[in-house]
Amino acid sequence: MKKTLLVAFALAFLLGVMGVAAQEKLDGKFDKPSKAKNVRISKKQVLSESDRKKLDSIESELKGKPAKVSAVVDPSVGGVTGVLGDAIPTGGQKYAILVGLANYPGTVNDLCVTAAKTEEDSPTAEDGLAYYCKDEDALNMKKALIREYGYEDDGEHIFIFSDADAKYDAIKSKIDELVQTKLTADDELVFFFSGHSSTGIYMDDLGNDNGDEALDEGIVIYDQAYDETDAATYVVGDEAFIWDDQIKAWFENSPTDRIFFAFDTCRAGGMNELQSDGRVLAMSSTEDQSSYTYYLGGTQTDVDVFQESEGLFAHYFVRRAMIDGLGDGSNPLSKKDPEKYDENVAMEEAFSYAYPIVKTATGNRQNPVLNDKFLNDLLLGYDLTD
Repeated sequence: MKKTLLVAFALAFLLGVMGVAAQEKLDGKFDKPSKAKNVRISKKQVLSESDRKKLDSIESELKGKPAKVSAVVDPSVGGVTGVLGDAIPTGGQKYAILVGLANYPGTVNDLCVTAAKTEEDSPTAEDGLAYYCKDEDALNMKKALIREYGYEDDGEHIFIFSDADAKYDAIKSKIDELVQTKLTADDELVFFFSGHSSTGIYMDDLGNDNGDEALDEGIVIYDQAYDETDAATYVVGDEAFIWDDQIKAWFENSPTDRIFFAFDTCRAGGMNELQSDGRVLAMSSTEDQSSYTYYLGGTQTDVDVFQESEGLFAHYFVRRAMIDGLGDGSNPLSKKDPEKYDENVAMEEAFSYAYPIVKTATGNRQNPVLNDKFLNDLLLGYDLTD
């Protein structure tokens, strides 16, 4: 009997050790960039100057125009209830990780006019037009969070990774720091990305494809192993890509459910894997569509006036809806209800404002997608002291 118990104990111990080792391997399998095959970079399409000029009239026509209410409301076209969801509990903190790229390594992927493209990591005013080859979307999101939603600009709550600073190790390290050491169940977190996307089949540390989908989607960041030996050669390293399953795994054990994700990139709808109760995902396009730019870096709009890079969706979702306040009251269910205008812009209102403009401007070639699992409307920064 004692021998049997000893064998059983030994077996249980062995299985336990194997389980811990397996879990450790599972937990660490995304600690480094994943190798992938059949990788393709999906570059944003360029909105023409004439199409951009048409947007003013489109925006004017759509702004405040009552929408026909259908019997069944499509949540992807706004999802606005007109009722604020839960506030951040007393003592809860507000954090954001904002990533934006226009100036990629080399020149072939730069989201800039031809004359502004540069191989410089961080161009200065001395570099002329190349100075404007930089992302503006993440900076606009930072401005919105501070000015409109009460986020603290103290270096401890908003973390921005623009262009050459948007590297794999830096982004993952900050996510790990927040998720594993700082976040509590009472906190709020924003993750924002603007740039190119990728498709491919990523491999885990053992070289296996998990086979959960035919093609994995990813975001393209600043490559730490970039090499361009001549103008016709472009070698992209594994560090250039963060795949959807990686992002999902990094946020899997987040102490807070109150997370807002936004992606302005091609095939953005493929980030739906991040959906979970309490989260809102605003994505610039469907899984099968490209997304458009609003401005390329270096675009001249007036005498000696040049623009940094902006995505079409981010321009209307962040700059126009949030910063300019035009999303306030944008509700496809009740456009004329004055109670919906409360001088606040919930994420669903911002989406509801941007959606018809982006869709109309591109002739249905870019249809933003909202995945909303937050009860009622998510007003970022809304806490019990308001």
